[in-house]
Amino acid sequence: MSGQDFTVAVLIGGDSSRMGTDKATFEVEGSSMASRVVQAARDAGAAQVFLIGGPQSRAKGIDAVWKKDAFPGEGPLGGVITSLKAATNDAVVVLSCDMPFITPAVIQSLVRGLDDAQATVGRTDRLNWLCAAWSKEECLTTLQSVWKRNERAVHRAAVLLDVAEVPVPAMAVRNINTPADLDATDDGTTV
Repeated sequence: MSGQDFTVAVLIGGDSSRMGTDKATFEVEGSSMASRVVQAARDAGAAQVFLIGGPQSRAKGIDAVWKKDAFPGEGPLGGVITSLKAATNDAVVVLSCDMPFITPAVIQSLVRGLDDAQATVGRTDRLNWLCAAWSKEECLTTLQSVWKRNERAVHRAAVLLDVAEVPVPAMAVRNINTPADLDATDDGTTV
């Protein structure tokens, strides 16, 4: 799969309840979090970049195509399935919009890992299921089948797949769920 075109889908449909304002449009260092993730995808060489879910107004001014979530309000697994269905490429990286420090190198490493697995997931001290790459051809049917059995958790749906863990820097997948998270260091203390 290395060298092949790939798609990046950025999930922007969450309700941002802990943030108190829309996470996708929340600015970090002068750009919205969703814009920063989209820019990393473009810099990584993505052939297609989508924004998945939420109101279309969230996508305004961002250099990506907005797609309606086929399963709004039902969690990120629905966003992953929507992303795979929308993509024209087999390799599909699905990222959460609340990781404004994601790097092109991380995205590329997830895609490279698909050479030896059906899916890849970013690994820090834990698995980061909204920093993952999926082979559309090898994963979509399984994920849809699990969905029909009312599974909504990405990590539980993925147990049926051959998943490779890809080590990623903690800072690259650092979630910004509250404004205070921007002031916190990696060890949890505040600056």
